[in-house]
Amino acid sequence: MFEVLAKGLGKNVDEATVKTWFFEEGDSVTEGDDLVELAAEDSVVMISVPATGVLAEVCIDEDDTVQRDEVLCIIDDEEGGLGDDEEDDEKAQGA
Repeated sequence: MFEVLAKGLGKNVDEATVKTWFFEEGDSVTEGDDLVELAAEDSVVMISVPATGVLAEVCIDEDDTVQRDEVLCIIDDEEGGLGDDEEDDEKAQGA
């Protein structure tokens, strides 16, 4: 599981506005794809997908403000993560 943080905002920039999500929760994403666009003062920052997997959770909605290093979303990698944990929990409860 990967937490995608608001990074690259600029040296003296502490917050930005989420302008566009290029994927929705549940979508498959590929490392390197554009994930989200942030607008900060006089600049636009593009955050890329850090790892191939599924966009498990969007933590900040479009037009909302995000602080530097705040979690933007969670990406569940293909080798495990949220889905497998839920299956494991169900197996443990049924045992």
